[in-house]
Parts: sequence; C-alpha cells; structure tokens
Amino acid sequence: MKTYPTCSVIACAAILLLVAGVPRAAALLVSLNPSADTFITDGNLNGASSTANYGSLGAIAMAGASSGNGGEYLALFKFDLSSAVSQFDAEFGLNNWSITSVTLRLASNFGTQGAVPNNAVFPTVNGGPFSILWFSDDSWTETGVTYANFAPGSTEGLGSFNYVPPGNNIPVVWTLNLRVNFLADMDAGGDVSLQLAPGNDAVSYVFNSRTFNTAANHPVLAVTAVPEPDVAVLLLPGAAAVLIAGLRRRSVR
Repeated sequence: MKTYPTCSVIACAAILLLVAGVPRAAALLVSLNPSADTFITDGNLNGASSTANYGSLGAIAMAGASSGNGGEYLALFKFDLSSAVSQFDAEFGLNNWSITSVTLRLASNFGTQGAVPNNAVFPTVNGGPFSILWFSDDSWTETGVTYANFAPGSTEGLGSFNYVPPGNNIPVVWTLNLRVNFLADMDAGGDVSLQLAPGNDAVSYVFNSRTFNTAANHPVLAVTAVPEPDVAVLLLPGAAAVLIAGLRRRSVR
C-alpha cells in the first residue's frame, strides 16, 4: 500500500486548520449623531435671513424657494467618523475593512402634509424631491454658518430622493450612494459634512435637530463595514493546488 510522507500529512492538516481557524467577523454597524447640524436660508420673510444663524433651534428645514418664506433652505450636518473608524479597526484590524452601507435617518414632530411649525421661520411642510450631497469644507460651525458665508468647497451627489411626509415622529431612512470622495472622507476618520438641498421650489422638509428634547428623533448616520479578506485566505487556493500537485507526483513514483 502506498504511503505518503509525514510532512505532507502535516501540511494538509495545517491547511485544514487554517481554513477552520480564520475568524469571519460579521458586519459591524455604527450609529452616529451629528456633531453639528443646522439650516441656512436666503429667505426674507418671518425671520428668515441670509445673514442669520439658526444653529440654536431644535429643528432643521430643507425647502424650495417658493415654500413660504421667500427663499430656499439648505440643511447641513457634520458627523465625526473617528469613533466609527476606531471601532472598525478594533473589530477587523487596522484598515482591514470596507464601508458597505451608509444611511441617514431623520424624524420630525411636524411630519404630516401641510403641517405648520410653531416657529414662523419654518415653512409649511410639503412633500417633494430633494437631494443629499457630500461637501468637502468642514470648517463651518453650527453657531456661525449663514447662507451668506457658507462655502461648501467641492461637492458630490449622494442620491436624489422623494419626501413623502410619513406622520409625526416616524423616522425616515435615506440610503446614500457610496461615491468615491464621500467614502474616502469617511475612511479618513474625521469630520464628514452633508447637505440636503431642494429638488423643486415647493418641497419643504422639516425635521428635528440633534438638540431636540426627544433623543429618538435626533438625526442618525448609520455606517456599516465588513472585513476585507485575509491574505492567508486569498492565498489558500494556490497553496492547496501546490500541495495536491505534490501529492500526485509522489503517488505515481
């Protein structure tokens, strides 16, 4: 009966142990609240002004130019990705992961069609199209930015959406496109800025800010990452092929 060298048996066992022992961590989801959020407007009615700052309010608006207060509203968010990157590194190894999904969740206590917020600076709620963009300049501050001084730098569209008011205090989740500059900014583990912009003149989306008194209504950026394949796993098919070929050569001697 043909026997094989002990070293071949050991090699086979080592490969089997490698396959069995490679940890396959599940995807990890990290949820983040904004470090800053506000809105800016070039409106000129009911307290709306291009030179005013609205960072102290408990709500944020995104609206078109004919939505009620004489101008458009842009919603701004800043998220600090450092804690998410640290968690991904701890779970999967330093830089050994990829982001596979990013969503933005918003909720409002003015979430019905035609709702009139209790602060006149906010326009009447009206469904319609809008877009979410990444922008590169993170130097804006929640208590300092205005429509007049806002400078977004470069921008990248992350998706076009349609807002249908869902009802009061019902969160809506928007899935963002994973564009190149947006992903690179998140991977870097620092500040990441997003903007909501109206898709027509009539849309008006009012939602709660990070300082709203109900934490469940705060904006949330949910980031999911998965591990990259280990180098050993990538090399495994080639190693197995070499071993099998060697065993076959020995078996025919």
